[in-house]
Amino acid sequence: MLDFNRFKARLMEFLQSHGLTYSDLKTTHKRTGYASYIDWRADYNKSFKTDFEKLERAIELYNKALPKKDMLAAKASFVYAYVRMGSLASSPFDAISHDLTRVLNNKSFNWPSFKKGYTIPSKYFCKEKNEITQEGLVDLNIIRNILMDLVRSHGVEGEELERMDKRTRNLIWGINLKSDFNQFFNEKLLALQIAFDAYEKASIQEDWRAVRAILERIRLVNFQLYNFASAIRKALVNACSDERFWPDFPEDYKVPAHYKFRE
Repeated sequence: MLDFNRFKARLMEFLQSHGLTYSDLKTTHKRTGYASYIDWRADYNKSFKTDFEKLERAIELYNKALPKKDMLAAKASFVYAYVRMGSLASSPFDAISHDLTRVLNNKSFNWPSFKKGYTIPSKYFCKEKNEITQEGLVDLNIIRNILMDLVRSHGVEGEELERMDKRTRNLIWGINLKSDFNQFFNEKLLALQIAFDAYEKASIQEDWRAVRAILERIRLVNFQLYNFASAIRKALVNACSDERFWPDFPEDYKVPAHYKFRE
């Protein structure tokens, strides 16, 4: 599993070496202008694992409710699922992407420039690491399949699913439901793990040019993961709010106790 906490600790060491204190990281630092989205004291490894556990419980609730034609409980499972996807999107992915953007664009950190044709030295990358551990992860294609079955059962076909927002040029449904969610997610998590390891090695060597390049890669991958998780969340929100699919929740609705659902 990805070690977000280890990366945070290394990043904090770098920031503190430039005169920032923990108090500075919680507010906008007057000299550098640095303002942090990362919760430096939070256990990101634990929250990442917890979000997936709760996402899995939401999927289990849906799979129990649907055969019983309990559409309120099934709808509730979508609410819990999109809350978890939103949590994953914002922290760690958006928080790390935001903070690295601020760090990399801030002249106070005196980043070395890149020479033409610069590439990160291969010695920082682990050649043996070619897959991410699946332990604790949810099969995201299950969510894709649930969404696709739901919309098709109500006559929503390809043309509607492929419509674009004219202003943003993004899919109205947020994501292509025909795509392989697992493939994209696992590839990006692997790229992130490799980059985390490379960042630590380059930091130890005080190779700041490589550190800068690796942090740019980490920022980009986190941004891609943020967009991906947000897109799945949007698809779940769209489905949850579509009146064609569900009845409205009665006031003070709660998932029936017989499902033994833990939020």
